[in-house]
Amino acid sequence: MPLPAGELPQADINAAFGSEELDVDTGNYILSVMYWRRQSGALIDSGLDFPRRSGVAKEQALKALQYVRSTAPHFDEQLAGQQWAEEESMRLQNELRQRSVDLGIYKADTEDTTDEAEEESQQGTAYGRDRSGTSELQKHREEREAQWEQEQAAKLAQKERDELAALHVQRGPLELVGGVQPTVALTTTGSGGVAIGQAPTSGWLLAPVERKPWVKYYEEQAQTFKDNVLPDISVLGRLGPSFLLMLAVLGLALFVSNNYTPPPKSARLWPDTPPAVATLGALTGLLVVAFVASRLPPLWRALSTYFTVVPAYPFALSMIGAAFRHDTLTHLGSNVATLWLFGLFLHEDVGRGTFLAIFFSAAACGGMAALAYNVLRKQWMTYIFGSSGAVLGVVAAACTLRPNGSVKVMGYEIPVAAWVFLALLGGAEVIAAVRGGKTVIDHAGHVGGMGIGIAAAFYLRQKARREGVGQGEMQVSAARMMQRVESTVA
Repeated sequence: MPLPAGELPQADINAAFGSEELDVDTGNYILSVMYWRRQSGALIDSGLDFPRRSGVAKEQALKALQYVRSTAPHFDEQLAGQQWAEEESMRLQNELRQRSVDLGIYKADTEDTTDEAEEESQQGTAYGRDRSGTSELQKHREEREAQWEQEQAAKLAQKERDELAALHVQRGPLELVGGVQPTVALTTTGSGGVAIGQAPTSGWLLAPVERKPWVKYYEEQAQTFKDNVLPDISVLGRLGPSFLLMLAVLGLALFVSNNYTPPPKSARLWPDTPPAVATLGALTGLLVVAFVASRLPPLWRALSTYFTVVPAYPFALSMIGAAFRHDTLTHLGSNVATLWLFGLFLHEDVGRGTFLAIFFSAAACGGMAALAYNVLRKQWMTYIFGSSGAVLGVVAAACTLRPNGSVKVMGYEIPVAAWVFLALLGGAEVIAAVRGGKTVIDHAGHVGGMGIGIAAAFYLRQKARREGVGQGEMQVSAARMMQRVESTVA
């Protein structure tokens, strides 16, 4: 189906697909196919799939779909999909009916079937019909009709079970798996900032989930922007405010690290609790509270605005808020466990003020790195959250301060020094970020968090060398360091 405005020139093709790799014929072909699928309702059936021989990637089909949606944003895709599903259902029923007619087990014309049955019932005499009973042909036809009806009932029941299962696995706006939403087949830039859904596996249109009115109200309020067009914001407009906030966080962290004075034991709320345990316990409590809050509809708007990094429409404060949001227990548990394993050692080395400075600096730099990475790559269907960047900043700082220490995970010691472990982990994250593969992991945010952790550790080393210590203090410090080198960084 040709586009309403006709074929696009090469310049418009480059703008629509965000690159100069496609020639004008291939670009118009992809656009016309996606335009037909959208208008006909076949989008629910075909999605973004093209034949392999065509060489069309799903990313190209997605960009074509976004373009045709931007040309006609008010077209009702759901209605078109319903009509397509109904037509497909009728076509399949007609095929099954015709096949049954060809096999001689079904009569398409009810009147002809009735006439034939009446004619057959009147053949011969009443005495002969009573003796012979039902003919073998009629028995065979009745058996085949009964079998066909059972098959149709089984297919209908299976369809209903599949639809119910599909509805149960549908994820709401605050039920994502990890740091970045995975690549999927159907994506729309619209009311939820970017709405992402799983590709349908058949021509049947899933029934919409009916939410309660008060839940639906808060769900609508949580939408980042309410039109069907990507916000017209420049790269500087998207990155500038967040960059300034990151600089402010780094400045505040440096001030706290240099000026924090631990309170006396008598002034502490739990004086018998080690300071490291108290600090990590407070951070863990905040993470758990944020996790519970993500299940409360009245808080969805705040979570979408200040606790999620959305490259399509970013808010500066989300650089810090996103580090406290987790929507699955697995995501929360893995970050909390890593924070405790490495954070206890780092806290003992640097103290509470510097530890918190590293944690929040890594959170801000990790969020900024993730935002810049996705904005520059124009990955608008992504939104990021989780404390992985901050936690990996703690890991990097701990390994850098104790480069020759051993690393133990879940009770098993890794036979490499801490600096080797950090180099392998950092290299893997950098390679994954550069490759930009399809993943739910925010590799760019991890690299940003680890970078600030390494930088903070080197700064602390240089600061210690500049300030210098006395001979006695040097001996105590050396003894403590030798003891920690023999201990485990985990």
